Amino acid sequence: MSSTDGIPSAKPAYYLSAGAWAIAVLAMTAVHHAYGAALYQTAWRNHVLFLALPAALLILALLYIGWTRRRSRLGKLTTAAAAIVILIVPVAAIGVYEGGYNHLTKNIVFFLGGEARALAMFPPPTYEMPNDLAFELTGIAQFPLAVLAAAYTLRLLWVSRA
Repeated sequence: MSSTDGIPSAKPAYYLSAGAWAIAVLAMTAVHHAYGAALYQTAWRNHVLFLALPAALLILALLYIGWTRRRSRLGKLTTAAAAIVILIVPVAAIGVYEGGYNHLTKNIVFFLGGEARALAMFPPPTYEMPNDLAFELTGIAQFPLAVLAAAYTLRLLWVSRA
């Protein structure tokens, strides 16, 4: 389990967990945006599908190479590359910005500060005021999923450096 310098060795579970939570964020955002596009008749929301699928495939490929070549320089580099992609796309761009700001913060402002304040901070047509529970819950859900993706990805980076 552990290497000689006290850093635990990477196991398949570390790669699987980082990948699974990252894919969960991407899947949630795909569902959320497709639902929102249909609900609000805003086809432009489907743009995220063109980001989510390639990002998911890239993450999976990098994690696979990282795991299968984990004892080589290539393995360490591809694991680091996977972590960078995970931390930028599912975590920062989708989880923190889309889920945390666009939905969690918008709902907090709307329900605590009122609709006028929310409209000033989150103007249409980019934003919809909370009026559909499924849309808001799938939007907010991106944030905690991204927190888990970040935690497992950082753990993977820690154990894979040995």
